[in-house]
Amino acid sequence: MRFFDYDNDGDPDLFLVNGHPDDLIESRIPRVRYKEPLLLFENTARGFKDVSALSGVVFGKVFSGRGMALGDFDNDGDADVLASNNGEPPLLLRNQGGNRNNWIGLQLIATRSNPAAVGAVITWQAGTLKRSRLKTGGGSYLSSHDPREILGLGAATKIDSIEIRWPGGTIDKLTNLPLNTYVKVVEGVGIKK
Repeated sequence: MRFFDYDNDGDPDLFLVNGHPDDLIESRIPRVRYKEPLLLFENTARGFKDVSALSGVVFGKVFSGRGMALGDFDNDGDADVLASNNGEPPLLLRNQGGNRNNWIGLQLIATRSNPAAVGAVITWQAGTLKRSRLKTGGGSYLSSHDPREILGLGAATKIDSIEIRWPGGTIDKLTNLPLNTYVKVVEGVGIKK
């Protein structure tokens, strides 16, 4: 399970990879399945809507899911998913629509804080959209997520500001940022060209 902004509208959506660990569970408990479908829930600001059936034929299949890694595998500005399956090859789900909305990607480079910048609070504003996110570390079972942060902007055509509160106490405020690209941000320095 992982929250991420699959459609770059600025709201965290939810993706689940499931599967029971016992491959014989169905013979003992018929209502419990060894293989389960992938699930995607869109954040509607009023709750979460199951959009799995609308997200591709792969969501109609079942898998012995164990873990997942999120990252922009093709560097096109939207998060893709790599799911690991027990006894089967991994499954790469390439996001084909998240980059329809504007975004900016951040690679945080800590100089005084922990090397992964875990614990940094990123706040961004683009027009009426204002969001905040905590930079986390780790990943799922036997996997690790892309350390870059993709900030969804929705239909906004300009980023007003980004503020990064680093775990070490430094605060960087960024303005005049480009859209739809990745930038490196160095703690205490700002954008690194």
